[in-house]
Amino acid sequence: MALPSKLKRELDELASYNIEVSEDSDFIYLVFNGFRLGSGYSAMASDLLLKIPRSYPDAGPDMFWVDPNLTLASGQIPQSAESIEAILGKQWRRFSWHRPGNGWNPTIDNLHSQIEFIQRRLREMK
Repeated sequence: MALPSKLKRELDELASYNIEVSEDSDFIYLVFNGFRLGSGYSAMASDLLLKIPRSYPDAGPDMFWVDPNLTLASGQIPQSAESIEAILGKQWRRFSWHRPGNGWNPTIDNLHSQIEFIQRRLREMK
């Protein structure tokens, strides 16, 4: 299947990340290998999974997933990250964090803004 043209362009712009792309009939899975988390967590980096709907950019990613053993530096599980799910043959910790307000807006949101949203949420959890 072909990637949506906007998503392909955005992935090209994010070439500084090590991103693996997998697909099924419903989603495009993006795994950012070694995504930097910063301080405040049990690791400085984790793989980061995004599930991109086939209808992207009309619909955007919701939630994100990291390595299942990732916790806060204190050992506590981050808020809204209690669930472990199997995706792509691997276990992932799901961060059930959603965009505030009306959520995804395809006229202004994109993969870049989603990464910024994730980074901001991760900084807030410390």
